[in-house]
Amino acid sequence: MGAKVELPAADAAADQKAATKAPSAADAAAAPAQPTVFQTPEGWPVQVPAGANEHILFYGFAELDIMHDTTQSYPNDGSNNFSIARPGTVPGDNGQLQFTARNSRFGIKLETSEYHGMKGLAQAELDFYGNQAPTASEGSIYTNAPIRMRHYFLTLKTPVVDVLAGQYHDLFGWGGNGFYPNTVAFLGLPGEIYHRNPQLRLSKVFKSDAVDFEIAAAAVRPVGRAGEIPDGEAGLRLTVNKWKGVKAQGSGPPDAGPLAVGVSGVGRHFRVNPFSSIVGDYKTATGWGVAGDLVIPVIPCTKEDMSNAVTITGEATMGAGISDLYSGLSGGARYPALPNPLLQNPAPVYNANLDPGIVAFDDNGNLADIHPIKWKGLVAGAQYHLPIMMGKLVWISGVFALVQSDNLESLTPAAAKGTIWTKAQYFDGNVFVAITPAVQLDLSYQVSQQTYADIDPATGDRVKATNDRAEFAMHYFF
Repeated sequence: MGAKVELPAADAAADQKAATKAPSAADAAAAPAQPTVFQTPEGWPVQVPAGANEHILFYGFAELDIMHDTTQSYPNDGSNNFSIARPGTVPGDNGQLQFTARNSRFGIKLETSEYHGMKGLAQAELDFYGNQAPTASEGSIYTNAPIRMRHYFLTLKTPVVDVLAGQYHDLFGWGGNGFYPNTVAFLGLPGEIYHRNPQLRLSKVFKSDAVDFEIAAAAVRPVGRAGEIPDGEAGLRLTVNKWKGVKAQGSGPPDAGPLAVGVSGVGRHFRVNPFSSIVGDYKTATGWGVAGDLVIPVIPCTKEDMSNAVTITGEATMGAGISDLYSGLSGGARYPALPNPLLQNPAPVYNANLDPGIVAFDDNGNLADIHPIKWKGLVAGAQYHLPIMMGKLVWISGVFALVQSDNLESLTPAAAKGTIWTKAQYFDGNVFVAITPAVQLDLSYQVSQQTYADIDPATGDRVKATNDRAEFAMHYFF
């Protein structure tokens, strides 16, 4: 939802009141375009160059979330892929309650009129998840949350190719294109690709009445700047325009959208400092990932009547060295401590130049080599709209998710296996009620379970940590 503001045309005649005769057509054509002046709600005058921004859209939402967890595991509001505290510990055996408005969001979209077959667009979007000092008090975290840049990009649409430059969803996973599941939980879910990056993207959409086909490629901020080579991402996306159904993403309001299928991939290059206290030649490795996404309206609907509509969403991913493209995923992996046979004080410290959890040093007596950590994920969701008030009053949804690593355990020293988990499962159930077209109430129950790499001596099984979350949310969309 959004409030659309149409800027009035510049009133050139107002600047000609002193003229003794009306200007000719030639004079008008030669005169420079006059700026448009409009008043904000506060009465501040704002000047916009004539013809620059023909359309302005303000959008966003105010949100309150109340969450109760059965453990004290998560460093912030979202559960995402963060490690769950082990049972038998104080944080693992005690719960917590949070109230937060930090997910509230504000954005603005600008669009120009067509100019020689080209059109410019820009978008800026902010929320309140900015970084704070580790020593910040709880009061500061929840009530003085700093602003964070979510999206900030421009798009140039041309008859040949479209160009996107700036920070936006990664092309890997086709973020922002209708594939996200419908859930009250903070995205991204366990095993879900959910990431934004500065990038330069080229894309082309081939349109027809029946289907649209998009091909895109992007040069993306490198995962480690020492690598000197940008990440490369590419994807193909197909939409079936006449097969439309309900499409509510995240905890957003419902809309109608087409059946869509997307495939995408990412390639990365790592140059990592050697495992020593003295920086020497870099150790190199290659990361990769593939993803498949779909949204299928099982029972189609129209935008006007969503009664009994059913839609399923799905994503399957796999790759090596891509943990940062999931939300908060590391499995607990950290760089090991350097050996200190001489008992130096202070002990030597490994100078890491790549975020932890992406690569690991081989624990099989060969710390000279690095290996990208492998992960694979699956997320499946479904939503159903009850036949009340054209299907727009009450709807329900559920999500199942899975994420697993095939090599993290083998790359972890035996003494540290109790700090890593190699598999996580998640499911939730959600109820949404639209009190008005703008005000929405949400209820959710979410269960997350992670399997650690060590053995519980009491049971002989892998240690499992579980968190149950009950969440209430209220939104005002504008």
